[in-house]
Amino acid sequence: MWTADWWWDMQGKLPTSATIAPVILSSDETSLSVFSGDKKAWLVYLTIGNISKDVRQQVLSHATILIGYLPVSKLEWFEKKTCSLAGHCLFHHAMSLLLQPLVDAIHPILAAYVANFPEQCLVACNKESQCLCCLVQSNK
Repeated sequence: MWTADWWWDMQGKLPTSATIAPVILSSDETSLSVFSGDKKAWLVYLTIGNISKDVRQQVLSHATILIGYLPVSKLEWFEKKTCSLAGHCLFHHAMSLLLQPLVDAIHPILAAYVANFPEQCLVACNKESQCLCCLVQSNK
């Protein structure tokens, strides 16, 4: 990441004394315990792009930290057609609360969000069954 033209473009937009700290977030939905039934949460991790990827990917380097857990709810009190939208809103609101201290402390640049396909769709506010490039329905 730090060898790309992107880095220099972003650095050029900052004041002379500032430096870039590109934030890399990742999340994964997981079961909290086998004894708690169907309780799940999204684990949210943070690292920064200033750290070499060789170091960042080593578990023992502790370059990636767990910053929080986001709730996963079945949202049973919503109607079926609005349940998905409510889940997306809950995820984004919880993520904004989780990241607010970071935003207050520095001016972060979200450089990457690492997730599997369903979570990428959730983060991007996109339905999994629709194409991002065209308006073709999923059943066509």
